[in-house]
Amino acid sequence: MVKHVKCKSALSVSKLPGLDWALNPYRGCAHGCLYCYVQDVTGFALDRPWGSAVEAKVNIAHQLKAELAKGVKGVVGVGTVTDPYQPAEAELELARSCLALLKRYDARTSILTKSDLVARDLDLLGGWEGVEVGVSVGCPDDAAASVLEPGAPSPSRRFAALAMLSEAGVDTYLMAAPIVPSASGSDSALADLVRRAFESGVKRVMWDGLNPKPVASQRMVAAVPTLKADLETARSGAWSSRVRIRLSEECGRRGLDLVDAF
Repeated sequence: MVKHVKCKSALSVSKLPGLDWALNPYRGCAHGCLYCYVQDVTGFALDRPWGSAVEAKVNIAHQLKAELAKGVKGVVGVGTVTDPYQPAEAELELARSCLALLKRYDARTSILTKSDLVARDLDLLGGWEGVEVGVSVGCPDDAAASVLEPGAPSPSRRFAALAMLSEAGVDTYLMAAPIVPSASGSDSALADLVRRAFESGVKRVMWDGLNPKPVASQRMVAAVPTLKADLETARSGAWSSRVRIRLSEECGRRGLDLVDAF
């Protein structure tokens, strides 16, 4: 169920590297990814199953227009603690309305999503020099991803959206995150991620490992008990180093830049 709410402001100061402002049209996320640690960071809807509670900030475009009119410098990150293209966006078009304003005011914009719905907005994104779009795929296998990301579009659909955006000249990148040891940490899975990124036309791959925060970890183990071993593995610096080395090798073979997310 999506609850309609009103926000007092559209932009907030971002603490993420490379982003000056955060713009999140929704709170919560219907993708319901088991590993998502937004609840650990924000404390949102801790009394409800993750993915079941979503708030839509129905006045966010109105607030954003007023804030942009005052002058906003720096990069606006769209989707820092929620997915701007989660299912509710198909009807409400809050992200689309905000993007239209950001483009009109020539605001540098960075979008991150786990949904192929972003391709709907090619008419806005095409020809916009100040925008970049990252599409998140941490596991290239559709079946495995459906367990970890029960409400999200399949990786195949996301790679197809990346290809559409890249072909249209949009600055795109793959967010290879999180790398879950049993689902995408093998050499073959990492190679497949990079291969499909290359075939989608991106020029760079950003990556991050599995972040074993308390609430997210409890959720993962409750849903899939065998993921407890993944959490232990992910805490190992040696494992993270191995993943980065393999990704670097695969990206180097295909002429792609590898960037650490954090």
